[in-house]
Amino acid sequence: MAALYQLAWEDTFGGTALDRAKWNVRIGNWSISEDGTPLAPGWGNNEQQYYRDDAQNLFVGNDRLTIRALRQTSPVQFGQRVPYTSAKIDTRGLFSFCYGKVEFRARCPLGTGLWPAVWMMPEDHVYGPWARSGEIDILEAMGRCPDLVCGTIHYGGPPQNKTEQSHSYRLPIGTTIHDFHTYALLWEPMRLQWYVDGICYSSISTWGSCPGVEPKLSFPQPFDQKFYLIINLAVGGWFDPEANGIVDNTAFPADFEIDYIRVYQQHKA
Repeated sequence: MAALYQLAWEDTFGGTALDRAKWNVRIGNWSISEDGTPLAPGWGNNEQQYYRDDAQNLFVGNDRLTIRALRQTSPVQFGQRVPYTSAKIDTRGLFSFCYGKVEFRARCPLGTGLWPAVWMMPEDHVYGPWARSGEIDILEAMGRCPDLVCGTIHYGGPPQNKTEQSHSYRLPIGTTIHDFHTYALLWEPMRLQWYVDGICYSSISTWGSCPGVEPKLSFPQPFDQKFYLIINLAVGGWFDPEANGIVDNTAFPADFEIDYIRVYQQHKA
């Protein structure tokens, strides 16, 4: 029997408010452990934004989601403030899946230091802490590079031993990340593929453990577990090495807009 892809979950961002039955809103600038212990500021990436649950940074209208980064001093967290605010939402505990298609239509902001992303993390860290249980980045963009998008997987071991596979795609001449594009990930048991406007620009079919990390994982581990969705707009950080932490303060307010996001899974006809 043929296996057909059917809609499993979606948000088209209708109405005037975020659907809290589908999304969690995260707060702060610190990476925090499962037991609430603060681990590192800047979400471990030298990020300079504080995520807020505030209508200034996160709102729904005109059938789209907007995450807005502002040049605005943050509240105090663990004795520190940062110079920007933004928003981050995810579906952990509300929706997760293993294998399928993710598709969304999005417009990214321009400006050095802006880092919009749609990505996935494991619902349960079955194989151990990051990045041993994996991370799938469906879309990452650098506001400094208006024609470039990236897709990545992280895996293999703890941060000092982890590895990644990443591919980038340059948009056609005459268009930029600040235009709406349709992004997609096809996640199969033995392969992951990344798409922009129907064009496949990356296909990864090998991954595994890192040397010296025990116990070894067997392919297709760790990407054989349920993952949840994340949408955020970061400021600063290490993703753009040439920016070196510099942020263009003339870029604010900066909007990351999502028209819709859908997940499809296979069902036998």
